[in-house]
Amino acid sequence: MTMNEVPAIATAPLAITMGDPAGIGPEIIVKLAMDPDRPHAPFFVIGDTGQLQRAADILGVHPRIHAIDTPAQVPSTVPPATLFVLQTGDRLPTDLARGRIDARAGAACHAYIQRGIDLALAGEVAGLVTAPIHKEALRAAGCPHPGHTEMLAERSGTRDFAMMLANDELRVLLVSIHVPLQQAIAAVTPDNELRAIRLAHRACRAFGIARPRVAVAGLNPHAGENGLFGDEDRSVIIPAIAAARAEGIDANGPWPGDTVFMRARRGEFDVVVAQYHDQGLIPVKYLGVEQGVNITVGLPFVRTSVDHGTAFDIAGTGRADHASLACALRQAAAMVQAGRSGACGQAQRPDFIFMLTQQDKTIADARERLREVLAQGVRHVGFKDIGLPLPQLRELARDIRAGGARVYLEVVSLDEASEVASARAAVELGVDVLMGGTRPEAVLPVLRGSGIAYYPFPGRISGHPSVLSGPAEDIVASARRIAGLEGVHGLDLLAYRFRGDVPALIKAVCDAVDKPVVVAGSIDRSERIAAVLASGAAGFTVGTAAFEETFPAARPGLAAQLQAIQALLD
Repeated sequence: MTMNEVPAIATAPLAITMGDPAGIGPEIIVKLAMDPDRPHAPFFVIGDTGQLQRAADILGVHPRIHAIDTPAQVPSTVPPATLFVLQTGDRLPTDLARGRIDARAGAACHAYIQRGIDLALAGEVAGLVTAPIHKEALRAAGCPHPGHTEMLAERSGTRDFAMMLANDELRVLLVSIHVPLQQAIAAVTPDNELRAIRLAHRACRAFGIARPRVAVAGLNPHAGENGLFGDEDRSVIIPAIAAARAEGIDANGPWPGDTVFMRARRGEFDVVVAQYHDQGLIPVKYLGVEQGVNITVGLPFVRTSVDHGTAFDIAGTGRADHASLACALRQAAAMVQAGRSGACGQAQRPDFIFMLTQQDKTIADARERLREVLAQGVRHVGFKDIGLPLPQLRELARDIRAGGARVYLEVVSLDEASEVASARAAVELGVDVLMGGTRPEAVLPVLRGSGIAYYPFPGRISGHPSVLSGPAEDIVASARRIAGLEGVHGLDLLAYRFRGDVPALIKAVCDAVDKPVVVAGSIDRSERIAAVLASGAAGFTVGTAAFEETFPAARPGLAAQLQAIQALLD
């Protein structure tokens, strides 16, 4: 979805905070209301009715301004040339000077933001769109925060957050925000880098991108040139990227800052992690301030903002452009809709994980059959922890990796001791992903520091072959709990071992968590793959069905089965 498109918002309205009353905020809000092509998402203004009327008089237009007491009074369709306003704080004086720093204006815009955050946390608004504020006016009013981002994070109790700038051509997330350049360089630490990569991945999923491609910009010229121009890229950024990749994030770099944004604009990457404020904001703003949107990532609600300041030099002249505000409103509506659909809810091509297994056991001739699998272009290959002795599994893992594929090990053990032993085997084998198992608290200490991505089973698993039992709501609750554990990178959902509405279960789990879901268990016909595609799950496994040739194919044999399965994904 581009910023020129917007879905309908069918629940709570969006709130626009008016920003600094002495700036262009009131004018661009009035212009937005008068624009016949504005986004049609329902919205209202948290601000001052008098200042909005004054802006309308300056512009020579006549919007209908309605004071409201609660967001619930905003209709699902806001009529043209209409503003609903939630008056917040005392009414400002009508002679408040435009284009000048004023502590009263700073206090007012601070109050608007605080009211908006409280409404968002209470679920009374779908998200916040913020007009520009002036940092010196905030400081004059006694507000210690350097900007919106820090204020939003503190009020909402958010620890991991970041600023993202986006337009139709580029998305950029910043490692550090409003700090001097010397402090920005000091902020290039392993923890900050990994946090930023995670947030960039999360933000793209909020945009509806199922498997984001995250590029990381280098700090030094030429990304350090192997230490020739500085060591931070090699000693700090590269290890953080490796840690993110171990979590299942498609992160890469560091790339030279003079070319990475151009490559992202061409479509090679979905987002760029920039190391400091100006490195990231210059390319976005060069493409057009009027089309840029500022997004705070990591908050428990949607927040977007204009990509410009209060423009005191033109405030009160009627010359301010409302295009960035319109883009911010569109983007907020799109993110709300994507969130309502669930982070998994986009019908993008999932990863096809081929399991060298039959009846929940690794096949005896797995290494021989692997050559046939790799020849068909399969790049995700797994096996079970039973069926072959550990030395042969080690050789199998080595062959998969040598063939350019990602290595998956799925646990079928049902007791804690065996499950922990399987986790230790995964570490010894050096697999990329450990799937299955129901005791993450026991397994996570074994995997810590191994770089293995961990996808345990949600729900109650029993028997062999494994069965997923219990009501769907219990499985969803289990998925939420397990996905929330630090060190869990995704879920392995045995959906087709569940007796019930399987497509509904897959969608419910995808909607409930913000980590990738792989669907497993008896996917043996095209209808089941179609259901996986419709749910937007990140991947699915097939093993026994392909060996038993249950998929319609042009000719007999495993190669034809793999071709038939991959054709279903196109």
